[in-house]
Amino acid sequence: MGKKFSPAYANIYMADWEQGALDKCALKPLIYLRYLDDIWGIWTHTEQEFLEFVDTLNRHHHSIKLTANLHNSEVNFLDTTTFKGPEFTTSHKLDTKVYFKPTDSHALLHKDSFHPPHTFKGIVRSQLLRFDRICSRPEDRIAATKILFKALRSRGYSRSFLRQVQGKPKEQPVVNTGTKLIPIVSLFSSYARQAHYSLKRNFQSLMEGTALGNCKIISAYQKNPNLQG
Repeated sequence: MGKKFSPAYANIYMADWEQGALDKCALKPLIYLRYLDDIWGIWTHTEQEFLEFVDTLNRHHHSIKLTANLHNSEVNFLDTTTFKGPEFTTSHKLDTKVYFKPTDSHALLHKDSFHPPHTFKGIVRSQLLRFDRICSRPEDRIAATKILFKALRSRGYSRSFLRQVQGKPKEQPVVNTGTKLIPIVSLFSSYARQAHYSLKRNFQSLMEGTALGNCKIISAYQKNPNLQG
């Protein structure tokens, strides 16, 4: 969105807009939620009254025009589809699943890209964690994972690599062991990677009996400068 303050500025602007626009509406949604300029809600009145509601909002300010999507069973909001699942008639609870936009090309980082190995694992793990948090039903999480893995296979990720990442716990509790961590920071390269590995493997034996004997080395890489065209 350009400048760093743009999301906050847009949120303030939309908050002022919606306060004035909603005050003009005789009927309002049962639930009204907004994230920047995306709105999700539950409408309990007639469809005609909903169209009149949207028309009132669109007439409030000439620069703000809403595109409405009204559906009896499901609606998409950001990366989530909220829908009436098979148990809705008895539980009266809505289900959620991952929503992929039609224009989503799944252009995640290619496996041949020159990045530290943990970067690729982090990409896959973060997507799986997102699916776990969004999907209320296991079958929807599995379906989203299949779509992701198919896209990643075309980006150079092997089946064994994906299975390895999928098999690890996605959320691990942080345990404070009291060990002091010392970061070794450098630009990423094949030489730096080997140097970090050798240093971490031999650090405790080299520092035994010193003040750093109980410390642990961790690797940290700075971002390499981009090519200037």
